[in-house]
Amino acid sequence: MDGGRWDDFRYFLAVAKTSSIKKAAAELKITQSAVSKRLERLEAGLNVRLFERGPAGAKITYQGQRILNHVLSAEAALSRAQDGAQGAASRIAGDCSLRLSDGIANYWIADFLPGFFARYPDVELRMMLESDEQAERNELFDIRLHYTPPVDTGQIAKNLCTVHFIPFASRLYLEEYGTPRSIEDLAQHRLIDQAQYLISKGTWAALFSDNTVKFTSLFTNHSSFLARSVLMGVGIALMPTYMVIKGSAFIPLDIGMRIPLKLYASYGREQAQKTAVRMTLNFLRERVFDLKNMPWFDDKFLAPDLNWREMHREAVAQNNHGSQARQSSPPNSAQRMLRVS
Repeated sequence: MDGGRWDDFRYFLAVAKTSSIKKAAAELKITQSAVSKRLERLEAGLNVRLFERGPAGAKITYQGQRILNHVLSAEAALSRAQDGAQGAASRIAGDCSLRLSDGIANYWIADFLPGFFARYPDVELRMMLESDEQAERNELFDIRLHYTPPVDTGQIAKNLCTVHFIPFASRLYLEEYGTPRSIEDLAQHRLIDQAQYLISKGTWAALFSDNTVKFTSLFTNHSSFLARSVLMGVGIALMPTYMVIKGSAFIPLDIGMRIPLKLYASYGREQAQKTAVRMTLNFLRERVFDLKNMPWFDDKFLAPDLNWREMHREAVAQNNHGSQARQSSPPNSAQRMLRVS
């Protein structure tokens, strides 16, 4: 679209309805600066002034009103199309069983689940969390997310993204024990280790083949416990770069240590015939691991940036936007639910 990205009109519409950038930002659950930047980009693309900004708020201009009339018509058409699509999606029923690590489940996928169930309220997700990819698995699954390269030729394996691991510590720990400036400095610090994928003897042990680091102070097989330990100032641990999104308490350490691990989705051809499984796979690829809007999942390493938090908020807001409105009534006993074990 020559006049700017279509998504920018959503911001324009929110400001037009509230006559306030501040109120629009609160409604969209993003910052005022983000709304202002979108408006400026839209105005530049359209080459018109949409609002007169002042102490009283944002007053729409004559040209802005003309554009608003077109946007409202488009919004009504989109709403009708969405209602039709949602009616079809709501008829999609069934179940999908996933096996995945507790870290990617707790700290990433859970953010996007409201949007999933808004689209597919009659699909039951069975999320079975695992902490060790090498452990014996007796339960069947439709989709498995894993870091180890696929070896089962009977399974279809698709690379969803790349997760980059780097050292993290809490501000509490760094204030007490100082900040390491190099990999060698880690020998003087308390390390938290995890039974990580691809590395059966522990992440730190495999990384320091020259025995620079002889042992770790704490070992765990659960990502959630590892994250909590880092937060409490126990020590330094390897964590995904996207953890910077989860709050300022997690401090990334730029000491040249980077571990890229590809995340795969594996599933059988028979399972892929199930509509609920296909919808879940599409949702994972297009929403949860959206490489276009989530640069931290790119194959190329990018240093953690505080701007990621706003990008993440926008991605979650767009995914989950209107989920409550599209749910015509609260779930009842006849509707399917999420199961985690």
